[in-house]
Amino acid sequence: MSFTPDPLRRFAGVIHQLVGDIPEKIDVKLIGPANSAGLLDMIREVRETHEGETHDGLSDATQKALQSVTIISSRATASDEALLYDPSSAPSASDVPPSSPNESVKNLLERRCGGLQFFRTIATDDTLLYKLIEELKLRRVHVDSKIQDAPAANVDHVVILSEWDTPYGRSLSTTFAAKASHQTFTEIINHRTKWPFWIHSYRYLRGIDGQLPGEAGKDSSREQPQKNQLGQETVAIEATEGLNQSDYLRRLARELKGINANLQRKDGSGIRAIGLLGSDVYDKLMILRALRPEFPDAVFFTNNYDARLERRDDWGDVHNLIIASPFGSRLPWTIYKQNDQHVAPFRDNNQTSMYLGTLLGTDRIQYKDAEDLSQHPRVFEISRRGAFDLSTKFKNTWFRDWLYSDHVALNLLFGTLFLALMVAWVSVNIANRRLPGGGTTPQRLKRVVSSTAFWLVCGTPVIVFFVTAFAQSEWAAQEPFALFSGISTWPSEMLRLIAFMLAIHFMIKAGIDLRLNERELEERFCLDSLPPTRFSWRHLGLGLDPWRRYTKGGEPESEFSAKEAWHAYLRRNKFWPRFIRIGILFTMYFMFSVTIFHLFPQRPPAPARGELAFNFDRAVLLLGAIGLLILSFYVVDAIQLNSNFIRMFAREVTKWGRGVVERSHLSPPLSEEELSAYNEIFFVAQRTEVVARLIWYPLIVLTLMVVARCPIFADWTWPLSLVLIFALNATWALGSAILLRRAAEQLREAALSNLQLLRVISRAVEEKRKMFDELIAEIRALKKGAFAPLTEQHFIRAILVPSGGLGLLAVGQRLLDIF
Repeated sequence: MSFTPDPLRRFAGVIHQLVGDIPEKIDVKLIGPANSAGLLDMIREVRETHEGETHDGLSDATQKALQSVTIISSRATASDEALLYDPSSAPSASDVPPSSPNESVKNLLERRCGGLQFFRTIATDDTLLYKLIEELKLRRVHVDSKIQDAPAANVDHVVILSEWDTPYGRSLSTTFAAKASHQTFTEIINHRTKWPFWIHSYRYLRGIDGQLPGEAGKDSSREQPQKNQLGQETVAIEATEGLNQSDYLRRLARELKGINANLQRKDGSGIRAIGLLGSDVYDKLMILRALRPEFPDAVFFTNNYDARLERRDDWGDVHNLIIASPFGSRLPWTIYKQNDQHVAPFRDNNQTSMYLGTLLGTDRIQYKDAEDLSQHPRVFEISRRGAFDLSTKFKNTWFRDWLYSDHVALNLLFGTLFLALMVAWVSVNIANRRLPGGGTTPQRLKRVVSSTAFWLVCGTPVIVFFVTAFAQSEWAAQEPFALFSGISTWPSEMLRLIAFMLAIHFMIKAGIDLRLNERELEERFCLDSLPPTRFSWRHLGLGLDPWRRYTKGGEPESEFSAKEAWHAYLRRNKFWPRFIRIGILFTMYFMFSVTIFHLFPQRPPAPARGELAFNFDRAVLLLGAIGLLILSFYVVDAIQLNSNFIRMFAREVTKWGRGVVERSHLSPPLSEEELSAYNEIFFVAQRTEVVARLIWYPLIVLTLMVVARCPIFADWTWPLSLVLIFALNATWALGSAILLRRAAEQLREAALSNLQLLRVISRAVEEKRKMFDELIAEIRALKKGAFAPLTEQHFIRAILVPSGGLGLLAVGQRLLDIF
């Protein structure tokens, strides 16, 4: 209905023309007015005195004509307080507001229009904005406070952008401020109380692109590439003239960015949320396009659902936009079932609301059902698959419903058990080339425990299952569960838990592989196993000097046996010395990380929803970070220990046993001392072949931690503090691997120099000279362990892990080797 001015009198005139003076003959149901401005005209009409009338409001004839009319308001969303506010009778600051607390639009119209009935089938703006404030609180954006002079640390700053040229638009920012500060609309607009300092209100003229809703060409008002005379595509330049106000947004973004910087310096919080409260969806899209790049960490929210906010082409601008709306594109399925109808989804909230009003007007639905729908506005978040309904009442619990259906849980338990047994059986029956006959039963069980395939096949489904079940439980109902929609933190939590599981597995696997390699070295180089020894602080082996043996006079020995060096290395490789070294490193780095987080306090919270989701995210992130740090320092410690071991070989003359010399088949003509450097090189090569590949483990876990923050799962951002900590964590491992490579090359250079010197000394003996030439050529051609070429080094390939498709390709190739 759009009868302006005086809509009620005009409509009463229409009824009088149809039925004369007996309006009871018909039952009139009017779906209208078209908007809040029309409803405001009706309220003003029943309050004003018109020419020829002796009292305020409508004449007796008009009231008689309207007595059988039912007005169903399905589009006017302005709050009762905003509609009933009369600026001409605004009291002074010392006056008490005269309006009755029980006054409402419904009471006013029904009281002054005789038998007229008035129903709203749509939620009002104050209900909608209260829902938005509650939604912001779920995301840890606290904007409500009863204390006007509250400390800045207790509230978060919010920017509200609303329309200036409509009464409806002007009332939205005031209504939001009233709800956020627990005041009334009248108190705010009459300046009886202070405007909340944490709410920054800005207004714009509707139709920023130069066109108003409904005008021709509005759908194509977005800037489109144009062709110049050469056929090249160009983008329209913002002009500071004409009806198009796009340049206004650029200046607004610059101003808000400056305000945000000042707020961050003052209290460290800055602008946490930006609200777009208006009626033109294209204005909202243009504002999002201007402000998103400047405020990547802010929560953007708006009112009223519109399908144009779901377009894939606009995903970069509208992603994770929060929408509070009386309705979505559809009514609950029970309404359609009740009316035996199948209706395609509507375009926007207004169309859905009009359909509900039509059902009510045609008696296809009861008023109490329509009122119940209007009292429960919906909250949506824009995902990659469209608007995701966050309302708990309409929460999708498909996994929980499937899990609790008949016999599913029991069959799932048995299926998981048999899958684990099958993987374990296959792993046990795979022959190990390192063990004669495939190894004993304990060795085969160790091989199962150290199998990455076993952990991934058995552990990953368990993690995914329990996180999914927890996400769809009643305790975690607030955070949505969606895998690749960009709105859920649960996939990120799954990846972090998998990273934590792999961190534990890689430490177990590294320990088993290192011990197996120790036995191989002892067998090949005729070394005795380490006898049981008690812990000593000297076994920590900090630096190089504690490795050396000294004479009674305090001078370092020029020679030492390989057996003594090996046992010194094994003592430092035991559990307690390694635990203490790792513990010291972990403590220092943890305190460093805390300092970094305090140094850069402007970090956004997780894109979660609800306290349980925030706490779960914090706990899982802490577990993943601790697992990554401990694994990294485990690998760093193992690599540094081998680096010191190698340096000791380079500085001292090592005495190998006679059995090693005999196995080499090079004596005669070479002596035990002349073969010392040769044996050192191949000993180090075989040891570092296992140690060098440990560098993959922390970087694989780090890659999972990085992928967990991918925007494909949720609106994750990268604060500077987290980037710095992750980068330094990777640098620790990579730096240690580089030092291991450097120590090995120094040992190779020392061995080559020693052999070349011996070749010169033995030049008179042709047999020895040829043997030295062969040894030198063999050492130079060695491409094993830390002596491999730079392009084949594990740490060089592992650098690709956190980056791009090449990194994923390298990870896939490396995982095949690990399995």
